[in-house]
Amino acid sequence: MGVTKESLSDIRERYEKAHKKIDEDSRHDPPTEPFRSHYEARDILQSVQRNLKNLSESLNEESDTALTVRCILANVLKDIGKISIFTEELSNGELILKEALELVQKDEEKSQVVNAYVEVLNQLGILYCTRSSFEESKKFLEQAGQVYENAKRDELEALTIYDLFGTKDEIEKGKGMVLLEKNHTLTLYYLAQVYGYLENLEKSAHFCHLTLKRQLDYKDFEHIDWALNAATLSQYYFPRNCLSQARHLLAAASYMLDRYEEEVIANETSAAIKADMVETHSHRSADVARCWAKYAIHILATSKERLSRDDEDEDGKPRPAADLSPNREINRFIGLEALSVYEDQITAEFCLTIDDAKLVMLKGLSWLNKAKEYYTKETEASQYAKIVQDIASLYKHLAFFDDDEDNQCKLYKRCADQLEDLSQVLNATYYQAICREIWYELGLTYSKILDIKLSKLETLAPNERPTPHALNKINKLCEKSIAKFQTFLESYKVPLDTLEIPAAIENAELQAVFFAYFHIGRLYYKIITPDKRLQLANTKNSFRFYHNFVKHCQSNETVGAHFKAEMGVCKEMTKLLPLKIKKLMNELDE
Repeated sequence: MGVTKESLSDIRERYEKAHKKIDEDSRHDPPTEPFRSHYEARDILQSVQRNLKNLSESLNEESDTALTVRCILANVLKDIGKISIFTEELSNGELILKEALELVQKDEEKSQVVNAYVEVLNQLGILYCTRSSFEESKKFLEQAGQVYENAKRDELEALTIYDLFGTKDEIEKGKGMVLLEKNHTLTLYYLAQVYGYLENLEKSAHFCHLTLKRQLDYKDFEHIDWALNAATLSQYYFPRNCLSQARHLLAAASYMLDRYEEEVIANETSAAIKADMVETHSHRSADVARCWAKYAIHILATSKERLSRDDEDEDGKPRPAADLSPNREINRFIGLEALSVYEDQITAEFCLTIDDAKLVMLKGLSWLNKAKEYYTKETEASQYAKIVQDIASLYKHLAFFDDDEDNQCKLYKRCADQLEDLSQVLNATYYQAICREIWYELGLTYSKILDIKLSKLETLAPNERPTPHALNKINKLCEKSIAKFQTFLESYKVPLDTLEIPAAIENAELQAVFFAYFHIGRLYYKIITPDKRLQLANTKNSFRFYHNFVKHCQSNETVGAHFKAEMGVCKEMTKLLPLKIKKLMNELDE
């Protein structure tokens, strides 16, 4: 039986019918039969597969017609394999895809073959990635990349499957090359994911950036997805102090969201679809705003770290200049207009003064307030909590840059107020992890304010006595800080009478638990009271927490290694405090 135009036309008609079921009908499949349309499409494609195999048996394997039939069959098998993977029949999908691969791999230099070959390799890469066989996935994807490079080098005029159904005169010029570029973009996108899973973040970022650039170059993108991917990629760059690159990506993300609003939403005529678009835009604008805020927080936190540390490393050698400066290299997107308007909202340099820091802090605050409009405490409590925690951290970081102690206290107070309000909103049973973070941070914040207040007392003249109000403030801060740290410990079921560490607490969390012991020991020692009995009780509590801090650090060397400086202080205090306790007891007995 020969291959006629009518037979190919019939195959094309059924092929298109199967794809209509996948692309359109499947959207309406009932929840009880989520794969119904895909199964129907597979049945159609399998009947096409049988026809093609029958046709190929009557042909000379070396003829162009036989090659065309093989290519169409490879495409059909590839689609059947995709359906098998989608319907969670992975082993079957693998067998079918490898059968498709065998049909095309010996003819990769042919125009008819190249797109099918790349698509099959991409699908195998996805399959092995799904199975967490990332090295195997990478091999198929890299092979797909090489097939593309070879086709470009040899100037092949790639064809689509629809070109294969017609005569040479019926080929739609250029469509095959557009498809080849799209397929290669997908290869790069999948490589970005695989390298991410392999924890090679540098290569993952490289391929992600390439994907974004190619999507722009070939105008093959969805605004929302592109913006989210750009914003997510920025989160790789700014922790590495590539501030200009991170800012550029965030600016591009914001630009793309604005284009979506002005060019896509504005032109939608269906009220229902438009409402969905507006909701999606609001959601993703909030996400990008949070990414901008993370960038601002990083600038403040790293600026603080740079200003705090010595210009020498641990070995006493001068730090290289690059270690103290932001990386200003930037790989810009071509074709996006007016990004400078978005980039100029915030610096790509570290802060040196309070004025620099205020600008960064206020921009970060505006982005977080925008995010709070979407992520409300009523609808998205956990995300709302993360946003409020970020707002609190902005106030905390800004306090470092202010030399005025009263202003510092006000900023720390604003930080504490944000966290206190949040702790009232969250149910500690359902949001235990977040509540622990809040209690711990509140303990640290009240301790910071305490240190500032104590520092002011030290500046009093020798004959000047602190006011009762000042002393009461100090004691209140001690009590608040102790209470927060104790609530934190109690959430881990640490008994406050014995301070024994429950075995269930993992090492990753023990560091904060040990630190809470250290802080509480210090805080009890800072309470000021003329009452000897209270002095004795506070000193005993201080000793208990210091002693247990030392004991637990010594029994768990892995965690204890993080507290070399604190261990020195605590060991010294565990020697001095028993003497003070004895002295107070003697004074009370007199």
